[in-house]
Amino acid sequence: MLTQLKYAAVALALALPAVVCAQQGAGQPRPASEESGVAARVGDRVITLKEVDEVWRRADPVEHTRATQMLYEGRKEALDRIIADMLIEQAARARGVPPDQYARDETARRLKPVTDEEVASFYEQNKPRMQGKPLDDMRGAIRNFLEQQRQNAARSELVAELRKAGPPIRLAIDPPRQTVSVSPTDPARGGASAPVVIVEFSDYQ
Repeated sequence: MLTQLKYAAVALALALPAVVCAQQGAGQPRPASEESGVAARVGDRVITLKEVDEVWRRADPVEHTRATQMLYEGRKEALDRIIADMLIEQAARARGVPPDQYARDETARRLKPVTDEEVASFYEQNKPRMQGKPLDDMRGAIRNFLEQQRQNAARSELVAELRKAGPPIRLAIDPPRQTVSVSPTDPARGGASAPVVIVEFSDYQ
């Protein structure tokens, strides 16, 4: 429970800047701290956001890594959604139909119906999670779940095709990278100058 609350607190902290920006409105200037990288001033002393992040990383490297990864994943997911909506809108405009109708029609064209055999197979594979309920009681819920999965997969297929056929897309955000120090005394295999280093973390109990 405490771990879940901790994750929720991190997620809330990451979401707060976006909420503030949304409330300011698209036409409002960004805070000076975001533009300059300044977190605070104490007299003539300037504390930068980079310095804050570095202190955070040293003090709590696990939470810093988790929060950085969460921020990247959230931004990447939102960016993918924006790009998908733009591509669908462009394709719909070329066809002369509303974007919602275009997405609905193209998704339906790629859908495969869920069969009774697939419902039964899913039930058998997940029987321990059915709380002892028979297949007939779970059939409708399972079918709805599988159909939603098919819907998502069909839309993803559509977007992938549009990305491939559309204008070039160059993403400017990179996944976070963590530098891991390896001591000469650490157990290792292979050459020290190898272009790729794989670090394994193990917990022996």
